[in-house]
Amino acid sequence: MTQSVADAKGFVWEPVRGPKRKIEFEPRSDGSFERVEAVWNGCQWQVTGREAVTTMRRV
Repeated sequence: MTQSVADAKGFVWEPVRGPKRKIEFEPRSDGSFERVEAVWNGCQWQVTGREAVTTMRRV
């Protein structure tokens, strides 16, 4: 089954130059979220950054 470009957790995109990238928002036990950025290294997703996010809104 092919996944949508955007799902409930985040997004995956392919820049003009370079590998695929993704950003996900994972719920935390305190009610906030953790933003996780990753890049595709050809075999698996490698996390490149994380941070706690206290507020999100749809634009």
